Amino acid sequence: MELRTERKLSQKALAEQLQLAGYEFSDLTVLRIEKGTRFVPDYEVVALAEFFHVSCEYLLGVQDKK
Repeated sequence: MELRTERKLSQKALAEQLQLAGYEFSDLTVLRIEKGTRFVPDYEVVALAEFFHVSCEYLLGVQDKK
């Protein structure tokens, strides 16, 4: 995931930060999302958008601008 690597976060570190924010993420969850092998529910898209300070549309590929 470009946003994660731009911030020099490991999958585990991202999962831990999201857990601190109250979301149920593991490093395996992050891995599967990045590989495209796991469905991402809307509330997780919102959580990731809030964490990375980008729009949901950007994460979904609908909008180019962060």
